[in-house]
Amino acid sequence: MLPLPSAPGIRIAARRCALFFAAWGLVICLPAPAHAMHIAEGIITGWPALAYTLIGFGLMGVGAKGIQKFQSEFPERRPLIGMGAAIIFFISLIPIPAFTGTTSHPCGTPLVAILLGPRVTFALTGISLLLQAAFFAHGGFGTWGANLMALGLVGATFGWSAFWVARRMGLPIMAAGCAGGLVGDIATYAFSGLVLATALVMAPHPQYDFGAYLAVIYAAYAPTQIPIAIGEMLITGLALRHALRQRPEVLEDLKVWQSYAAA
Repeated sequence: MLPLPSAPGIRIAARRCALFFAAWGLVICLPAPAHAMHIAEGIITGWPALAYTLIGFGLMGVGAKGIQKFQSEFPERRPLIGMGAAIIFFISLIPIPAFTGTTSHPCGTPLVAILLGPRVTFALTGISLLLQAAFFAHGGFGTWGANLMALGLVGATFGWSAFWVARRMGLPIMAAGCAGGLVGDIATYAFSGLVLATALVMAPHPQYDFGAYLAVIYAAYAPTQIPIAIGEMLITGLALRHALRQRPEVLEDLKVWQSYAAA
């Protein structure tokens, strides 16, 4: 029989748990600047901010056409568009403490792109980011275009592509979904790191060169973001497997899975 923990050990464990949940509550509940992997307002300025914003408008135009096509092809599946927007909005609002007051978060865009297509995901991500910047101080209006490129364009496209490649290789839906979630999440934050490093090296009197900034950013976020990517990998795979088991006709209709084969 395993020995029971001593009373002092129980008290120490309880104290540590209390400190953990207290810190978690402070991170979630207290107002703080949005230095999350939503790139915060003020980091990108001048012509780069304008360029990212114009690209964001272009992505929204592509996404609007994608939504129109989706509605014409799958009129009975229109409620899925609202579901996809809710997934992106709420999943990317989950703050997970990273370092020095910053946070990371999962994406949600790989799963939505797999179900609805990357182009629809562009528009849904852009709308979600605008709402988050306006009401939750996540990201910002000046960095909206860069965040849309990272979360919507890169995350959705890479996640969808990884799922497609895995599907063509004959992998089951669980494995294909895991591939999409993992690759999409990592690609999102890899691109965000590139954007942040570029903005910092272009600032007046930069302390480091581009490579050093990039190494610092990736090293700082790796301990938090790698577990998040693994979590998103599992959630994406499990969600698709559950959908195949419960509503296979939906995945068949959306051309996500071409047969009613077992998950």
